[in-house]
Amino acid sequence: MQKEIDKTGADMLYLITCALHSQTPYKDKVCGMDIATLYRYAKRHTLAAITYDALELLGESTGDGLYALAKDDTVVSILTKWKETRDKALRKNLMLDVARKKLFQYMDAEHIWYMPLKGAILKELYPRQEMRQMADNDVLFDATCEAAVKDYFVKEGYEVISYAKGNHDVYEKEPVYNFEMHTSLFGEAHNEIWAEYYKDIQSKLNKSDNHFQYSFTDEDFYIYFIVHAFKHFDGCGTGIRYFVDSYVYQNAKNLDWGYIEEELDKLGVLAFEKTFRSVSMKIFGKGEDVSQLSEEEYSMLCDSMFAGTYGNLQSGVEKKLHKMQGNEDKITNRTKMKYYMSRLFPPMSFIKAYHPLVYRIKIIIPLFIVFRMVRGVLINGKKLMKEAKMVLKE
Repeated sequence: MQKEIDKTGADMLYLITCALHSQTPYKDKVCGMDIATLYRYAKRHTLAAITYDALELLGESTGDGLYALAKDDTVVSILTKWKETRDKALRKNLMLDVARKKLFQYMDAEHIWYMPLKGAILKELYPRQEMRQMADNDVLFDATCEAAVKDYFVKEGYEVISYAKGNHDVYEKEPVYNFEMHTSLFGEAHNEIWAEYYKDIQSKLNKSDNHFQYSFTDEDFYIYFIVHAFKHFDGCGTGIRYFVDSYVYQNAKNLDWGYIEEELDKLGVLAFEKTFRSVSMKIFGKGEDVSQLSEEEYSMLCDSMFAGTYGNLQSGVEKKLHKMQGNEDKITNRTKMKYYMSRLFPPMSFIKAYHPLVYRIKIIIPLFIVFRMVRGVLINGKKLMKEAKMVLKE
């Protein structure tokens, strides 16, 4: 069944556009919004901060403050929570900034090259940095220093969530600190073309004058951003925030689109980017209504509206089933069985990326498969059952 963007979704897009352009939303339009549903919607997409900023513009314009617009105590309560979410986003950004600066001082002292990724760069381009909420600090660094960096985080009191599995290590510490330390931009389990393209990553980077920090050119940053967005979109889906980031970045930079399109074509994501870029510019640049989008653009936006910030299980299952089947027709029982088998018996590329020891000692792979099944049922039984039911319903 074709998904459609409802009024709440359209209201969220409207508020984001107002915030990006520092335009006061229309009072009558805001008074007609379902504030409770809109708050949940925005929070699910990690866009509560930027949408509250738009509402705050309206409150400032009335002279009586935003709460004067509230219809009842329930709305007042929701607006209070909404403001708290925005304020917490700002505090978290500042705390992550401090932690990132401390890490970089250590890496400079130890002569370990590094490069901040994604949100740490993008948030600085928004009208106000709290508009762009951050979940974590993403950093690319010298893979030969992986053990030394781990020791740093352990000494700083971080919990090692994941280490030497895939292409990034994860470290967390209360109350809000979360680092994803990337040893490469794409690993064994990702698209081979992408992994090869970014294999000699330092050749694409610019080095700062006095430190060991590197950076992409503006064009190469955008190229990586798009490939990363497509990875999520093609997997479990990706939320609206990627479109907002895309608009903000394009608006802030004077990009060489000839070079960008040539490189994206090599990476197999040019068609995706053109639609993605068009949606971003139409919705947030021109403030167009969703009804003015092409069928392809509307479909992409719909998928993202229903996905949440980082996608969801249902979206991921649907995409994988159709990819396996090779078309958008009704999923056959054969495809469903193929899906189940792929989940029970992961490909060697997955084992190599996430379980390198097992990959090296191939004789233990059968035991690993059995262990993985038992562990999955014991730890994630409910989630696996939900996934199995989703496949059956397709």
